[in-house]
Amino acid sequence: MTVTKRSVLAGLTATILTVGAAQQGLAQETITWRVQTGWLPGNDLYDSVLEMAERVETQTSGRLKIEVLPAGAVVALSQTLDSVRIGIVDGHISYPSVYAGIDPGFAPLGDIPGAYDDRFQTVEFMYFAGGLDLVREAYAEQGLFTIGVGTGSWEAVPSRVPLESWSDFEGVKLRTPPGMGSLIWERFGAVPIVMPQTEVFSALEKGVIDAADDGSLSYNASVGDYDIVNYTLANSPHSNGIWDFSVNADRWAELPADIQSVLETNMRDVMVRNVMNAMRGDREVMKKVDEMGLTVFDLSPEDRAAYREVAIEVWDEWAEKSPLAKKVIEAHKAFLTDQGLL
Repeated sequence: MTVTKRSVLAGLTATILTVGAAQQGLAQETITWRVQTGWLPGNDLYDSVLEMAERVETQTSGRLKIEVLPAGAVVALSQTLDSVRIGIVDGHISYPSVYAGIDPGFAPLGDIPGAYDDRFQTVEFMYFAGGLDLVREAYAEQGLFTIGVGTGSWEAVPSRVPLESWSDFEGVKLRTPPGMGSLIWERFGAVPIVMPQTEVFSALEKGVIDAADDGSLSYNASVGDYDIVNYTLANSPHSNGIWDFSVNADRWAELPADIQSVLETNMRDVMVRNVMNAMRGDREVMKKVDEMGLTVFDLSPEDRAAYREVAIEVWDEWAEKSPLAKKVIEAHKAFLTDQGLL
């Protein structure tokens, strides 16, 4: 058989075309993630994640599709970290403080009560002062990678009874998230009851709790809290919590670099959207309080200062629970000191 230059070139061309087609097919292969959130459909936070999933699919030309699942769709909120680690779902959007039972350091990563006076201080700590790195470090120990974090607006306390000052909290059955918040509220006489945010409406409606350390005014309105209670504390000193979008570390490593970049950029975008939407939503609620039959209370500067004093005591106690807890709380305190806030 005679091998000619033409036959060699033809063979090379065929090979190149075959490899090119295979690479193009690989590049266009759709990766699907199942991601369980900590929220139910119908509120702004859940909707913002749906919008992010749509943008990511468009910006990656369909190469990454995120199936957004509501709270409890696959596992309970407290079990999502383990379910992501072992691959039951690919990722979660949750609150680090939920996993304080795994390591107490998760609590101040998601919620450090009494620390910040403005939501943008929280954002600055997370994205410009090492907070996100600490979240990633904590989740990496569990086999997860954190794409980014988000926050919202100031948290409010919907209640069945008037809460104008700390003396009014004596004996009040108060829903709290896990972590340091429960300890602080207890020192002001409340009876803390830890429960997921998704159970607050039912618990308020049935009288299982008298009040709830819950979400922002607009969040509470969106889930119906103010349809069943007539009072709210608007300026809870609790501060606004942090939530995260974390995925199985192996699933993250499998992604091309450009898709990873799209996800990280979109998380920062979602964070800004959520903060602004919550601020705008809170203003709209305040315009309608008379129509809603809602009485709004604000704590006095003296009461807020008293909360901060107790909160710092609890931070220092919590810091002794684990090396991670100490590292995170020291980072918060260093940032607050640098900003002249502590």
